Amino acid sequence: MSHDFYGETLDRISSITDNLRDLQAKDDFTPADQTRFDRLVNEREGLARRLENYRRANGLSDPQLAHQTAAMAADFGSSGGHITITNQPRVYKNLGEQLLDIMAMTTDAPGAARARERHQQVVNAASGGNTTSGVDGGYLVETDKSADIMTSAIETGVLASRCTRHPISANADSFAYLAADDRNRSDGKVNGISVYRKAEADEMANSGKAKLKERELRVEDMYALVYVTNRMLRDAASMAEYIKRNVRQQLAFKLDREIWQGSGAGECLGVTNSPIVVSVAKESNQTAATIVAENVVKMLGRFRGDLARACWFINQDALPQLPLLKVADQPVYSLDFRKYPLGTLFGMPVVPIEFCSTVGQKHDILLGDFSQYLLIQKGGIEEAESMHVKFITDEMAFRFIARNNGQPIHDAPITPLNGSNTLSPFVTLDARTE
Repeated sequence: MSHDFYGETLDRISSITDNLRDLQAKDDFTPADQTRFDRLVNEREGLARRLENYRRANGLSDPQLAHQTAAMAADFGSSGGHITITNQPRVYKNLGEQLLDIMAMTTDAPGAARARERHQQVVNAASGGNTTSGVDGGYLVETDKSADIMTSAIETGVLASRCTRHPISANADSFAYLAADDRNRSDGKVNGISVYRKAEADEMANSGKAKLKERELRVEDMYALVYVTNRMLRDAASMAEYIKRNVRQQLAFKLDREIWQGSGAGECLGVTNSPIVVSVAKESNQTAATIVAENVVKMLGRFRGDLARACWFINQDALPQLPLLKVADQPVYSLDFRKYPLGTLFGMPVVPIEFCSTVGQKHDILLGDFSQYLLIQKGGIEEAESMHVKFITDEMAFRFIARNNGQPIHDAPITPLNGSNTLSPFVTLDARTE
């Protein structure tokens, strides 16, 4: 099997996979569709076996093993998003050089053979780095470059940078955790357990059984699409910086938006769509499109989270109203140009974000502690390219796929022992449109 045939086989497998997904998505799936589906699956499996035989005959590593190794190397957890790479050869000076090789390999352009040789050095490295992602024709970006792109995207995000992050291992597609089911404390128990005192020799009462609720997050694909002119392709260093900047911006914006308002179906469950958020009613006879001191005082009264991490997230159009807020002639908004350039409200930073609703709509202001939001991530960033998407404008399209998901750690507010109001780490304000 030649390199040409190898590339053509990958293309055919990718085309079959697309056809299978289209068939699977049909609402009126007929017996004829089932017959075609089975035939395509058999054809794809046969082509995959031929590719495997080619790799074995030429002494190439199993790409799936390298993929898993790269995934395990990308640890975005307690290390703060940084990873340590050992014994990995320095094959590419920057991301741009690697993308040029990926382009050559996927289009079988001149220099493809040499590109495959360089690429294989990384595949065969002890710590793994990047490789084809199986039969779909994608490539994992080198481990260090992949971590740099994803970490910078998260740190750029206003909301993502505040979330609790957890890495997912190579052999898993989901993360299950046990959350203490202690949201209702009105019966005096915490997590289903009571504590007593007893006199000497008295029999101990049953303290109850701990209540734990299993919650699960399954990773979903998130992708960024970047277009690069063929003129820029001649300058690897320039292309690397351009792509890193654009991918970082696109991923950061998309992830933040989902953390704020995602549906939870194939994407993150946003805080404003989660049952954990509590909402404070407007004041009687309150003027439309206003925020008054009573609003923020009552929001603070419903908040239960880490005050050191909490912020007031607002629509920027609401910012001019905050310096006017007073309680008993005492201002509750203050400026601190060195630490908090846009000021604080009750000592907590004010952070304008464009995801907040316009002034007067629900969610135009939210008091939130996003350390109570769980963000999971798996592995490195996968890359694929196409010269056909923007052929008429002489541009190359690079697609980057990251696997992640997120949701609030708990799924309900807290009902306290005493008091009629529920408490939450995410408190919003009802609409004031009339």
